[in-house]
Amino acid sequence: MTPDNGSKVGVAMPVRVNFGSAVASTNRAAIERAMKVTTTPHVDGAWSWVDSTTVDFRPQGFWPAGTKVSVQFGSTSRTLDFSIGDDHEIVVDATTHMMSVYENGTLIKKLASGTGEPGDATYGGTMAIMDMVPHIEMTSCAIGLQCTKGGPGWYDLQTYHDLQLTDSGTFIHSAWWDNSLGKANISHGCVHLSEADAAYLWNIVQVGDPVTINGTNHKVSQSNGYADYTLSWSQWLSNSAAGVQVF
Repeated sequence: MTPDNGSKVGVAMPVRVNFGSAVASTNRAAIERAMKVTTTPHVDGAWSWVDSTTVDFRPQGFWPAGTKVSVQFGSTSRTLDFSIGDDHEIVVDATTHMMSVYENGTLIKKLASGTGEPGDATYGGTMAIMDMVPHIEMTSCAIGLQCTKGGPGWYDLQTYHDLQLTDSGTFIHSAWWDNSLGKANISHGCVHLSEADAAYLWNIVQVGDPVTINGTNHKVSQSNGYADYTLSWSQWLSNSAAGVQVF
């Protein structure tokens, strides 16, 4: 289950439950009803199946900042409790090469950024930050591009203040070598920032904060990380067996 019990997360963080085996469609409504979600203040939401073994819960919009969430699993004593932190929202425009940082609805910073070059477009849509990793060595071999040092497309780069956006390896990270920030897109799909700006963002955000990337036609799949808010509410409910929960 995610998020971690007792954690404080961002406004786009779903409740995610992974089952050890596939759940038959005929059993899903009963399972959804058995997983009771209560919030303070009250927020309606719904479970929706990502696939046959994974179900997520989210409200129609983002969680209100400060919400306390509790999930009771059936008749057992097992619960999951977490809270929602401040509302931090990141919006990246791949066409203007700028990132806008919002805090509780107010624009607090605009940062020069860069996204994927033609042929390696960055995923578009709304994703939630999955993890915060202080340092990653990123190599062309790791993504199956080039494993021969000095060969076409080869790289071996140290990145810092890495914010993970997808399971497939999309990050926001520092890119000291990128001289095109704010001007052009030259990455292999990640979002580039200067070292200073990546450190600035790192010190503001938390896991579960939403990152929306506009200006690209390469739309992220809901199952690729925490991309639940890429779906409209009607799409979300179409994969729910029990519909909106009101407790």
